[in-house]
Amino acid sequence: MKLYYSENLKQIDSKTYSDFGYSEAVLMENAGSGCFREFVKVYSNNKNVLNKYCVISVICGKGNNGGDGFVFSRYLFNAGYSVKTIILAEPNNYTGVAKLNLEILIKLNVEIIQAVNENDINILSELLNDTDILIDAIFGIGINRDVTGFYKNAIEIIESKNNYDVICLDNPSGFNTDSGFYMGTGIKNHIKKIFTFGGLKIGFYLNEGEKLNLPDKTILIDINHPRALLDSCHADIEILEEKRIASYLPERLPFNTKFDYGHVLIIAGSPGKTGAAYMSSLAAFKAGAGLVTLAVPYELNHILEIKTSEVMTYPVINDGSGCFNINGADDISKNLLKNKTAVVIGPGLGLKKETADFLYNILELIEVPIVIDADGLNLISEDMSFLKKLTQKNKNIVLTPHYKEMERLTKIDRKIIEKDPIKIGGDFVREYGVCLLLKGASMFAFSNNLKDKAIQYKHSPLLASGGSGDVLSGLIGSFIAQGLDLYKSICLSSYLLVYSANNLRKQYGESGAGAVKIALNIPNAVRLLRNDNIEKYRK
Repeated sequence: MKLYYSENLKQIDSKTYSDFGYSEAVLMENAGSGCFREFVKVYSNNKNVLNKYCVISVICGKGNNGGDGFVFSRYLFNAGYSVKTIILAEPNNYTGVAKLNLEILIKLNVEIIQAVNENDINILSELLNDTDILIDAIFGIGINRDVTGFYKNAIEIIESKNNYDVICLDNPSGFNTDSGFYMGTGIKNHIKKIFTFGGLKIGFYLNEGEKLNLPDKTILIDINHPRALLDSCHADIEILEEKRIASYLPERLPFNTKFDYGHVLIIAGSPGKTGAAYMSSLAAFKAGAGLVTLAVPYELNHILEIKTSEVMTYPVINDGSGCFNINGADDISKNLLKNKTAVVIGPGLGLKKETADFLYNILELIEVPIVIDADGLNLISEDMSFLKKLTQKNKNIVLTPHYKEMERLTKIDRKIIEKDPIKIGGDFVREYGVCLLLKGASMFAFSNNLKDKAIQYKHSPLLASGGSGDVLSGLIGSFIAQGLDLYKSICLSSYLLVYSANNLRKQYGESGAGAVKIALNIPNAVRLLRNDNIEKYRK
């Protein structure tokens, strides 16, 4: 599903009026009535809402967001709910269709209370004390300066209470739907639902929007914009949805053999980091690769032979240190690269100068798709000109940095990257031509030509432990080896990692499952993902 910046949505509104002849009144009516329908659904199991003792307060600013609130208030009133409409501006300050809908409320004798300046703050506070459900219709999308003065004080009074649910119309007031940050202050506490109009706002998935889990609180309301406009005026980035992801799963046919599902080579490990090599190779096998070979320094091979069964191991010659060095590049080139369909390199590799020499040499010899992760990224960051040369030779390169690794690659402070991962990730791909998976709590996927971009916004607390990234790199390598293109592989793998972790929460709770168990659970997660979307496969 596509995401939208505020300018996209303003452009859609404008063209809806100019090109298709809609009126502003039509869209406002659709917004308010849509909110009412969703409100009824949200509270369908709460019989106490539809009685005179449950007070719904609709608090309206002086713009069109307030006008949406007036329409919603009218529907609530006419349906028999106990509703009060609080206006934060003098009635004669409302204009256009917002004013029209306020006048309708007045004619209907809906209870309207004015709280329009600092002298009315106490009135507002007392009204909120008697409120059970608060409808936030103060500010709409695209707010680009800090909330100050009376409105700031009014919002802070709203935030100080804890006696009501909050329903936000279009977005939480004070929230910048482009950046994902609040503008000085805003509605944050006790948000039960956001009834958002037209399209999903990109800021819900970033920064404070992500931390407040706004995506899972959001209900998209179709207010009947022309479909052609929604399809053409968007942010050119999508969220990963389950049905789409399920369609990426490679088909498994009963008459195929291991040779039909690819052969992944994992190059990983150093003293103290054999676990990274194990987890990456285990995940590659569990995700369905027909064959997985794990190349490790000679001195570590006996450890991995004991830990692995289905994964083959290969002891790579080195200088006796247990770390890869330049000798290993020639060894792997002669004995391991033939017939491989994907290579994963980097987990637990170590950061020695000799290992860097090995990495740079072996990368130039690999002709199949390469996934570079972990220590591989840290070593590459020392010479970014090499990465450019590499992508000129091999266009099938995947990088999977977390924010700290991205900081090393770009020399941009990680806090800046966290604030604007979409722009910084896109700029990086544009410069280096790689397929990129930028990892935070959410993950941001970019195809190497920037034609496709996506946010994997699902989360799991079980992933906040060592080894999750190693499992992810193995998943990506496995799906590439099975024939999936690079972009679909990173999208599927990032989604499946979280899906598998969340599948274990009933058994393990919020922590302690570990990356190995998440990898072991991948076949079950794939089965569940297929079964949950079986209708798609029947079509």
